[in-house]
Amino acid sequence: MAFVNVLLTQIVTYTTVYTLASLGVVIAGRTGVFNVAGEGIMLASASAGFLAAFFSGNWLVGFAVGALMGALLGAILIFLHETFLVSQFILGISLVIFGSGISDLLYKLVMGVRLQAPIAPATPDVTIPLLGRIPIVGAFLNHDLIVYLMYVLVGASWWFFYRTKRGLETRAIGENPVAADVVGVPVVRRRYIATIVGSACIGIAGAYLPIVIIETYAPDIAAGRGFMAIGIAIFASWKPQRAFIGGMLFAAIEVISFQLQIVSDQIPFQFFLMLPFVAVLAVMVLFKSRIEFPAAVGKPYSRE
Repeated sequence: MAFVNVLLTQIVTYTTVYTLASLGVVIAGRTGVFNVAGEGIMLASASAGFLAAFFSGNWLVGFAVGALMGALLGAILIFLHETFLVSQFILGISLVIFGSGISDLLYKLVMGVRLQAPIAPATPDVTIPLLGRIPIVGAFLNHDLIVYLMYVLVGASWWFFYRTKRGLETRAIGENPVAADVVGVPVVRRRYIATIVGSACIGIAGAYLPIVIIETYAPDIAAGRGFMAIGIAIFASWKPQRAFIGGMLFAAIEVISFQLQIVSDQIPFQFFLMLPFVAVLAVMVLFKSRIEFPAAVGKPYSRE
């Protein structure tokens, strides 16, 4: 039971990265903006967030800067798309390349060359009395505050999209922006807000990697998780609650692959590194008939 509890605790930790990143894609996608720049946003936010946390000595500052970096890149994406009607996919791939370059450049310019890897300030854990002591249940509760933030954001996103008038209007934009505009819904403004908020979530996911999981920065720290977040958002049919389920599924695959590397020394470790990517493809094939897309996702909108 102790091993299961430890394993589940690790899975929940990695679930935070996948869920926040895929939730960012889901939020923007509900307004028709397909944010494929997740990998670049995560890398840039990881570098900026770690540097801010390290030099300030405060983990919270690091996450705030990571979220701001994500929001900034999201604002650039939506501004260029809405102003010049540039393809969302071209912009997204461009930001992936930009984020990949600026992350290492920013780190090397600010940090320079060090003999020892700098360590991020510790993020405090919060233990829930009584419930936190229950096996299995405690694995979901004895975590840092960002894990609890993930729970809150998933719940708040579900409530907003499916229990509020504004949420219904926002989903309508992703289905038919022309009809939404006709009845007075501010399409462009909602797209700006959704893309920036969603990118901030992706930024927090990026900052979580060096501040909590690895506790230092390393090149290519996102390791493709930003791309997998897109697959999770598609698997989730752009629903926040299913993004959490998908995030936990792929986190479990990644954590189990780590354990297999330890016990299976005869198999090259590269095989286990590719398992999460293979899982994304397998899930897409198995659930392709159940996947739903917002009708207008990825399509530009203009009144002209």
